[in-house]
Amino acid sequence: MKIAVYFSFIFLLAFSAQAQKMHDKDDEKIKSLKVAHITKSLDLTESEAAKFWVIYNKYEKKNDELYSSQWCDVKNGLETVENVDEKTAKTLVEQYINIKKESAQLKAEFVKELEKVISYRKILALKKAENDFHRILIKQYKDDQTNN
Repeated sequence: MKIAVYFSFIFLLAFSAQAQKMHDKDDEKIKSLKVAHITKSLDLTESEAAKFWVIYNKYEKKNDELYSSQWCDVKNGLETVENVDEKTAKTLVEQYINIKKESAQLKAEFVKELEKVISYRKILALKKAENDFHRILIKQYKDDQTNN
């Protein structure tokens, strides 16, 4: 019995590690596609691209950190909203507002850095390219779900 449990545990660990590797590969693939899409959409010069991607990657990292560190509590509250008392709900709403404020501040700093490197027209084109890319991802996901 102990051997069966041991092998089951080892199998689950191996499966979990493999699933994480596949998820990481998917994340890297999506990131590569996003970089290609944005680069093509913005028609960046070599000089612009070199500076742009440093700023963009720094912003993405800070934004990811903001959401990964603070969004989890709010998300859990949304999923269990039926069981949340009023005091906790108020705290979660305040956290949500603070996250949005911090995100807006981060976005303003990002644009301030970008305006040193690319035109405002290209900054708008960046937003459009990001939105278009998300639409493409969602469409691809829906198509994959339909075909499976």
